[in-house]
Amino acid sequence: MSALPLEAFRDSYRELIAFVARRTGSRQSAQDIVHDAWLRVVEAGPAAQTSHPAPRAYLYTVAEHLVVDHLRRAARTSERFDSAFHDNTVGMHAMGQDVAEACLQREALAAVDAAIAALPERCRSMFLADRLDGESQMAIAAAHGVSVKTVERDIMRAMDAIEAALHEWRGDAAVQSMPRKGRRRALSALLGVAGLGASGSLAWRLYQSQVATWQIQLGTATGRQLTQPLPDGGSIALDAQTRLDVRYYGTRRYVQMHHGAAFFSVARNADAPFIVDAGPARITVLGTRFEVALDAQGGVRVAVEEGRVRVQNRGRDGDTADASDGWELTASQTLDWQLGQTPRRDSNPDEVAAWRNGWLDFRHEPLGLAVQRLARYGQVPMQVAPDAEHLTIFGRVRIADARSWLQLLPRSLPVVVREEGQGAARRITIARRKAQS
Repeated sequence: MSALPLEAFRDSYRELIAFVARRTGSRQSAQDIVHDAWLRVVEAGPAAQTSHPAPRAYLYTVAEHLVVDHLRRAARTSERFDSAFHDNTVGMHAMGQDVAEACLQREALAAVDAAIAALPERCRSMFLADRLDGESQMAIAAAHGVSVKTVERDIMRAMDAIEAALHEWRGDAAVQSMPRKGRRRALSALLGVAGLGASGSLAWRLYQSQVATWQIQLGTATGRQLTQPLPDGGSIALDAQTRLDVRYYGTRRYVQMHHGAAFFSVARNADAPFIVDAGPARITVLGTRFEVALDAQGGVRVAVEEGRVRVQNRGRDGDTADASDGWELTASQTLDWQLGQTPRRDSNPDEVAAWRNGWLDFRHEPLGLAVQRLARYGQVPMQVAPDAEHLTIFGRVRIADARSWLQLLPRSLPVVVREEGQGAARRITIARRKAQS
């Protein structure tokens, strides 16, 4: 029998995954659907496989039908089980709640509002500036003429009062003996039971700022890349060996980068800034395209493809410094920030996040950092000896040809490249070449 449709599946696999992922918004679902499409083609038998004049079109048609079925099932499931809110004015009946439950939710909101109103004026002002306006504790302390410790104490006092009010509303036993550790997360969980309706309420505004409405943890393995669609139409492309957390709140979109590199395509939303915390930096945008890359030493590099990006020092405990501090980057600009050093802003004529297209660009980059980036794609560990890690390199490397690049490296730098060990102990070492005596 002819195997043309199956050959088309093999040759078009990656494109088909991308095609289905754009329709479903999930790469995992796309892989499942494409595999189901392959099974359908196999089960159709030789007659169907050989009779279709355009095997590729036939395969895409089968996948398209499966996508439609998948979306219909998802819609029916959503209608039965969806409990997520959609905007500030969502009604209780839209959430599938009865009148009694709606009254209970409003009572909880009233309890939180009353607790906030009963706070001393300074304490209330500091708490709202911290939780609603996102001001740093350093800036709050300066505005009130007090120490940062005083600000921390007053914010904790306000959180205690709100937590006690919600526990009292729920009828819980006394909570004075509960540990303070994790209080911020506990407050978010308690607000979660009181976060529906009453758009003018302070409790509702706290809910929007504290409780995530959508979140996901993303990670990639060695040599693997991933593109994740976002619920607002944006996307994040992850380089190999990258890990980050994404959380959407009513008033902000937040990403915590742990390691690796990512390219962000951010849908514009002036009411919900997009914030990325990476190393010493906090990057804030409204809608743009940019890359953030962390190195093994905790340094960070920000490169802008289009739009404007604001970079600030995260400061102590993750709080940003005063809003007047920081750096604004525009298209084709970069900021390199190594721990303990002054950030360096520069123009960037190269392609932003070239790894998306299989390349790495090195512009006077220390050899140690360059090899760390290459190591994300190879199964054999690589290391640079201390005497060679500060040598600088300039050029462009195709990721697929990294091994050839390493072999040619001694022609441009005074180094030797050695491959040592076998099996799991195998590794590549780059050391400075000793001068001939």
